[in-house]
Parts: sequence; structure tokens; C-alpha cells
Amino acid sequence: MNTETEYNPFNRPELSPIAALLVMVLLMFLGSGIGNGLAFLLGQGMGLSLTEVIQVFGKDSPPAERNFLRAANLFTHLFTFTVPALLLAVILYRRRWAGFLKLNRLPSANVLVAGIFFLLGIFVFSQFAYWLNRQVPLPSWASDMESSAGRLIEGLLVMESPWELGFTVLIVAVLPAVGEELVFRGVLQQELEKASGKPIAAVWISAFIFSAFHLQFAGLLPRFLLGAGLGYLFYWTQSLWAPMAAHFFVNGLQVAGQYYRRQSLPETAIEEVNWPAIAIAAFLVAGLSSYLYRRRKNVKP
Repeated sequence: MNTETEYNPFNRPELSPIAALLVMVLLMFLGSGIGNGLAFLLGQGMGLSLTEVIQVFGKDSPPAERNFLRAANLFTHLFTFTVPALLLAVILYRRRWAGFLKLNRLPSANVLVAGIFFLLGIFVFSQFAYWLNRQVPLPSWASDMESSAGRLIEGLLVMESPWELGFTVLIVAVLPAVGEELVFRGVLQQELEKASGKPIAAVWISAFIFSAFHLQFAGLLPRFLLGAGLGYLFYWTQSLWAPMAAHFFVNGLQVAGQYYRRQSLPETAIEEVNWPAIAIAAFLVAGLSSYLYRRRKNVKP
């Protein structure tokens, strides 16, 4: 075996996991500033103010404003998540960056499909968690944040052409599936595992941070469950492609449902719990968890 090109997880600068995470946070802050700056310049070129558009944005906003906000989201998300995670991986591991992020191995088709249905099951089950979450009264400032976020999402999901559908899939499904998985599973979960020596604890801590980062209090619990599901997929498969594929499929399915059937997102439309669906989802998650856990024994470290 050629040890010169073999991925070695310890062949990195003398930087502790906590220090690596602090560097990532710094890179994310810098990237966020760059993304917001690019969005500002785009608005100037289009004769639009990002702040003013956000204040009045909703489902009745014109296409120009919808696409402007989509483009602004593209810049901010790309430079806040994707670029910092890749840059940190290159800084730490040079040419072995793909090995560190576990992008150098692709799971089998069976595992990818199982992972997608596993997360779909958690998504259905999480609607019960969302219902529970809504039973907790929120202070007025948190309710205002929820209303503002819901209004923005509702406006971005207005799609009047296939072009808008494609742009929305890019913003809502592709970018989060890539950028958020790079940060929260590829970097955060792995560095927490190195720091604690406890992979399961790293899964749940990363899931909580993933949920809290979205700053949507009514969705804190369901997003926590989805984050844990993505973390377990990463842990079981030892490949970032599995959570990326599942994340993309779940988000993309919601966008497609909104476009083709004009259905509201479940977390904005749920009024009561569908117990039969919850029960089926629980059995699906349990069965696929067992399958993926057994397959993990065949995955080389």
C-alpha cells in the first residue's frame, strides 16, 4: 500500500478539535460578510435594497424581488457554509481534504436509497415533534421571528415557471444539502467526536447545534430529530454523500410538492397529528436503522 497517498486522519497541523472549530466559526463569519456584501452589490445593480425587500417580502411580491432574494440566499449560504468548510479542510489536510470530509467514498445504491427513506421516515415522524413544539407558548419576540421567517419562506416558494422551480431547488435543496452537511456533519460532528471520543454524543450535540442555528423556535424539536438522523447516516455509512443525498431529497420533495400540487410545507400546515402515518414512519425508521447499523460493520474506517 502506498502510505504516501493514504488518508491519515492525524496528518494535520497541531490544532486541537476545539481550535479547529473556532477557526471554522471565524471563517463562517468572514464568509457571511462576503456573501452579504455580494448580495448588497447585486441589489445596487438591480435598484433594490436588501433590507427594504426583506421587510415587505411575501407571497405577493413580484418575480424580480423573489429572484433577487433567491440570489442573495445563494451568495450568503455559499460563503457562510460551503466555502468555509472546504477551506478549513484544505487548511488542515491539504490534498487529503476529501478524505477528511469523507467525500472520497460513495456508498452503494442500496445504502443511499435506504438512507433517503430513513430520513423520510424521520421527517414524517418529526411532524409529531413539530406539533409538540407548537404546544409551547413563545414570547412575543420569538413569535415575531417565526412570522417573519414563515413569510420569507412562503414568498420564496412562489414559483410561476420551471425556471423559478429550478432556482428554488438550488436554493432550498442543493445548497443546504451540500453546505450544511459539510459544516455540521463533515466538520462539526467529526471534530466533536475527536474531542470527546464519543461518536453518539457527537451526533446529538451536532444535531442540536444544527437545529438551533436555524433560529426557528417552533421547529427546534423536529429539526433536532432530522439533524440526528443525518448524523447517524454519516456515522453509519462513513460517507458524507449519504446525508447529502437524503437532505437534498427531503428538501427537494417539499419544493416539488409546493410547485406541482401547491401544498404548504408540513410544518406550516399541520393542525393535528396523523397517528397512522406516525406509526408507519416509526416502523420504517426502526427497520432501516437496523439495516444501516448492520451495514456499518462492513465499512472500513
